[in-house]
Amino acid sequence: MMKVKRALAILLVVAMSISLLTACSGGRSEDDGTPSTSAADQTQGDKTDSNSGETDANGEEDEGAAAEGKSLPPMTTENITLTYASWENEVLTTFLAKKFMEKYPNITVEVVTLPLDGYNDSLLNLISTGQMPDAFWILGECDFAISNQLLGDMTEYWENDPEADNVLKTINEGKFGYYGTDRKWATPVKFFPETIFANKALFEQLNVEMPPVDWTWEQMVEYIKKMTVPEQGIYGFNQYRRIVTWYPVAADDECWGEFGWNGKSYDFTNWADGINLEAELVNGGFHAPPFDSDEAEAAFGDRTMWAADSGKIAFQFDAWWTFNNLFAQDTYLEKGLIYVPYLVPRAKGTTSTHMMGTLDFGGISSATEHPREAYELLKFMNWNEEGWMAKLEAYRTLTNPDGSKLSLDALPITLSEKVWQEVRKFFPGDDDPYGRGPWFDYFFEHCKEPIPYGGTMIPGFSSFLGEGYAGVEDSIMNGGVNAHDLVQDLNEKANAANREAMKAFESYE
Repeated sequence: MMKVKRALAILLVVAMSISLLTACSGGRSEDDGTPSTSAADQTQGDKTDSNSGETDANGEEDEGAAAEGKSLPPMTTENITLTYASWENEVLTTFLAKKFMEKYPNITVEVVTLPLDGYNDSLLNLISTGQMPDAFWILGECDFAISNQLLGDMTEYWENDPEADNVLKTINEGKFGYYGTDRKWATPVKFFPETIFANKALFEQLNVEMPPVDWTWEQMVEYIKKMTVPEQGIYGFNQYRRIVTWYPVAADDECWGEFGWNGKSYDFTNWADGINLEAELVNGGFHAPPFDSDEAEAAFGDRTMWAADSGKIAFQFDAWWTFNNLFAQDTYLEKGLIYVPYLVPRAKGTTSTHMMGTLDFGGISSATEHPREAYELLKFMNWNEEGWMAKLEAYRTLTNPDGSKLSLDALPITLSEKVWQEVRKFFPGDDDPYGRGPWFDYFFEHCKEPIPYGGTMIPGFSSFLGEGYAGVEDSIMNGGVNAHDLVQDLNEKANAANREAMKAFESYE
């Protein structure tokens, strides 16, 4: 009866909201002029400026954990059907669903692949016709799923699942997907570490030693300035991902989200330091010239060239998927463009290894008749060891309908050493002719403590961006405003938006 009541409530909310729905985005990135090449790119990247040029399981009980009191209820032996919805590659998702059905022959999995463009509308359309998926991904803002009461409570499963202890450390430490409550409503399903790609060839050209892989924030700024040579059209950095987003996490061990979010409230003090620094570097001439500008034409000979494509920047601040989609391609390597990954550094005086990351979330339906099995399906498709080993088999052997190979985009959420060792083989190693292996060794070893973008995990974040933050960055970057003068007002507005959004949980039972 409770599930029927919840399903009716969902349909009522959907009927009221479907015509008004718009998909928002959590991270602020700069527009960069080339087509997007990644789903997560569009999911997380709300492009507001124009300075750059790239647009892209098991249900068995673990004996050790059981001894500590952790175990999951058994899976059903009845014949049931589960529906799984995402924007993931359909070849991959169908393959994983087949593997899951081989493991559980009594369960039929129906895969629903929704287009990224309009994903949320498509999901609500399914629900309005009585076809709510049992497990699904959430596009962008958590507010969409929370306000529409789409998410089922999976606390019982997550907190008693041994495999849930063996995921990226920050997921449990930061209680991601609890949304400030004591219940687990969603969890990360895809992981892309934020990345600084260093132009190895340019460092060699200028005869400057590459930065240490364990660099600090302060060292990064020094290298940006050192590598800027305006008379040669060479600049220290270009950013798709931005300092204003990265710095609060880099500067504070207790920061668990954008703008100084500590898990309960905001403190914009470090945000102010970060955006003031960004304004100083951009306005001081250390950043690549704006895309499609006279300055870009003078520097690169092509006003619409992406700055990283010119080879005349030392660092590209970007998302992880840019490597496989662009920098790993022969078209780049043959031009001598050799980019290697660096972690977003920590500021001096901090001790954690947290850094911003792109994390897409997913959950089980609040109306599913099979929550235990829906949880197992969500886990297998996204984060457990067995499912990830099946993914790797797919990446090695399967092709898309056009004949192209599947591309390993996201990194594992599981901490399984077996999985990470296999993933490492997909990237440059000791035999790489361009000498990129050591950077990937360090990167993979130390990238496993991400902090998500605000919209995916902080209720009210998107409404604050639209109502309380509009024009703020421009006033600092172009208007000469000192960001510290805005801290108190922003604290009040952002915290008020969070309190208001949290009221949505009052209707949850």
